[in-house]
Amino acid sequence: DEIPSVALQEAIASAKILASETSIDLCFRLKQDVGSHALMGDTGFEQMDFLQACKFAEGDSRILMQKLARDRVRLTSPVGSSEEQQLTKELQEAMKGGAKAWDANFEKVYDLAWLVVQRNVASICPGTSVRLPCGLSKL
Repeated sequence: DEIPSVALQEAIASAKILASETSIDLCFRLKQDVGSHALMGDTGFEQMDFLQACKFAEGDSRILMQKLARDRVRLTSPVGSSEEQQLTKELQEAMKGGAKAWDANFEKVYDLAWLVVQRNVASICPGTSVRLPCGLSKL
C-alpha cells in the first residue's frame, strides 16, 4: 500500500472533475434540445440524477478543484503555463495575509484549478482542448 504520486492524484482529480461536470452539462443541454420528450418516461432522462450522485460520490468537483489549487500553490517550482504561474504567485502572495485570503480569492482559486485540469488533459491527451462546463462557470 502506497500513496499515489502527486502527478497521479492530479490526473485522477482532473479526470473526475472533467468527466462528471461535462457529462452533467452535455445531458442538460441535450434535455433542452429535445424539449418535452425529455419529460416522458423510459427516455433515459430520468437517469440524470445518477450523474449528480456520481459527482458527489467521486468527490465534489469544487472540493477537488480546491485541492488541486491548494497543492499547486504549495509548489515552489514553476509549473504550467505563464497564466498558471501568475495565478499561483498571486495566491501565494495573498496567503501571506492568512487563511481567510483563500476564501477572499475564491475566483482565482477556481481559475487556477481549471488551468491545472487543462494542463493535465493536455499532458495525457495531447491536442485535446476542453471547455469549462456550465456547472463550473462563473456566476
